[in-house]
Amino acid sequence: MLKSARFWIGLGISAICLYFAFQGIQLDKLFEALIGIDWGWMLVSTLAFFVSYAGRVFRWQLLFYPQKPRWSKMFHALNIGYFLSNLLPARLGDLIRAYLIGEIEAVSKARALSTVVVERLSDGLTVVLLLAVTALFVPNIPEEARQGALVTALVGVGGVLFLLGLSLQKERGMKILHRLAAPLPFLSSPRLWRALESLIDGFAILRSPREIGGVAAWAIFVWITGGLMYWTVMSAMNVQAGIAAAFLVMLVTSLVVVVPSSPGYIGVFHYVAQLTLANVFGMDKSVALSYAIVVHAFTYIWLILFGLYSMWHEGLTYQKLQKIQRET
Repeated sequence: MLKSARFWIGLGISAICLYFAFQGIQLDKLFEALIGIDWGWMLVSTLAFFVSYAGRVFRWQLLFYPQKPRWSKMFHALNIGYFLSNLLPARLGDLIRAYLIGEIEAVSKARALSTVVVERLSDGLTVVLLLAVTALFVPNIPEEARQGALVTALVGVGGVLFLLGLSLQKERGMKILHRLAAPLPFLSSPRLWRALESLIDGFAILRSPREIGGVAAWAIFVWITGGLMYWTVMSAMNVQAGIAAAFLVMLVTSLVVVVPSSPGYIGVFHYVAQLTLANVFGMDKSVALSYAIVVHAFTYIWLILFGLYSMWHEGLTYQKLQKIQRET
């Protein structure tokens, strides 16, 4: 990891974002906001987080249709994946959780990886949809942001249609891909093409209206309950910005975490959340940064605790993790 150029670039971007986030901050206001937390509201936030997280497990389970891996095993694999994504660069946790569920539940690892791809697509489309809805209640959102949401939505829809076409016309699509790859000898490995076929088979759920409708419903449920968690954290800190502000922070930070940063999106998350609250809602920068620190730490700590518990439960040692990381 330390030899990765992406890691050091991400670390540099995080450091720059943290530098700008703390510019002009009044430390007394920052600490006042941090120590005045209402822990009763934080218990409500914890409940909202748990409900949203359970929805993520149910959605991932549905993506394996017609197979149905055990919910408990998917819960542990998801915990480990999120935990490692917060520690390793390039979201390697997503690859590792696909590998783990393939090992634990004896499903194709390529199929498991395809479910992660579809899951990310459903997340992206849901975020853009909710962003468009939220924009109706926030008149100060720049026009460029609305246009960006539209472009992102079109790209996401295009990606889903491409995957659907590839799944419906698997043989024809494979022939086309074989012709395109013919001039490149390093793409001729039979193992690679078998894995690609399994990956395409994993998009079978896109051909089932009932199941894809269930995935869409779970995606909306996950993000709405997630937005309620962001809002209850605001209530715990007595930040009077409204529920639209909480949803906007969640959605905007979810879009920008694709920017390379240190593991856990430290710096990038905080600066973007602060900019959103200060520029769109006129919130004091110190209060906005304190909210960003609390809501990030809240989710980060729970994901770490879940991950450590699941690694212990599944007997995943450091040596096993190194072996899995090499194979993925």
